[in-house]
Amino acid sequence: MGLISLKLRMVLQFLVLGGLLMFTIKNFWWVAPNTLNNESKDLDKESKDLDKVEPPTISQNFQGVVLNVRTDCFNHTKSMLEHLDIRITQQKPLKYNNLEVDQELEKFQGGSRKYHTDEYLKVFSKRMAFIFAMQAFANDVLVDWNSWRFFFEDDISLHPSLTPDQAKEILANGLALAEDDGVIYLGICAPHCVEPVEPLGYGYDAERCSGACAHAFGFRRWKASQFLLHMDNLVIESPDPHIESMYFDRLLVAYALQVHRIWVIGSNLQSPTKDGYDHYGILFQDRDTFNSSIED
Repeated sequence: MGLISLKLRMVLQFLVLGGLLMFTIKNFWWVAPNTLNNESKDLDKESKDLDKVEPPTISQNFQGVVLNVRTDCFNHTKSMLEHLDIRITQQKPLKYNNLEVDQELEKFQGGSRKYHTDEYLKVFSKRMAFIFAMQAFANDVLVDWNSWRFFFEDDISLHPSLTPDQAKEILANGLALAEDDGVIYLGICAPHCVEPVEPLGYGYDAERCSGACAHAFGFRRWKASQFLLHMDNLVIESPDPHIESMYFDRLLVAYALQVHRIWVIGSNLQSPTKDGYDHYGILFQDRDTFNSSIED
């Protein structure tokens, strides 16, 4: 009996283990495929949901300064720059007949009053205003060292070939390109450019250039500080450097030639104005609409 009982117990254990195994196999083949199918459906749904996601809206919210004394010009410039998410403040140049301008020009010219005409006093007042605005930016400890700030004259418009969204995207791509340089043109006159040509999107390019005009340019804070420190070492190459050095844009030209060329955003976007055959950039001097108030 003992032997039969032992064999019977072994048979029963074998049957029990066999039943458990079959139960496990059944659950694997019937439950696991359902689980895998559900996970596959979830992944398909997530993929379709991703396809529906709209690209993010480009929003930079930059700060800018515009040289301006007249409300209508300021409002026009403000409306143009809002298309680029640039919020501007006003920098009023001192009147050309202000005593401070008179004294600073005399000091700048080494005591000479040869150039104290209305024309050159106006030019020098604009130079002073740009430098004041850049000094305020460079010295602003509340602003991140890598922040961009833009500087404008008050007769600019956004190029009509661009929609605001295209312009914002091109600007963002241009700033990424100029990140290490820390300085950029949004508009330039009579540019002399060097390779390479970099695409910014929508068929528009950026190139490293030197050139005239100061109607639209930008600096990162650290670069503005470097530029101001280096400014007096720049050599203005001209038959009469006493005159040329009074124009702020000649400092940018000298910097581009003697330190490094400056990226121009929209270097193949020619100005649409009748006199703008050699003006390029996403922002142009729109003197067909407004005469700049800082020329008054």
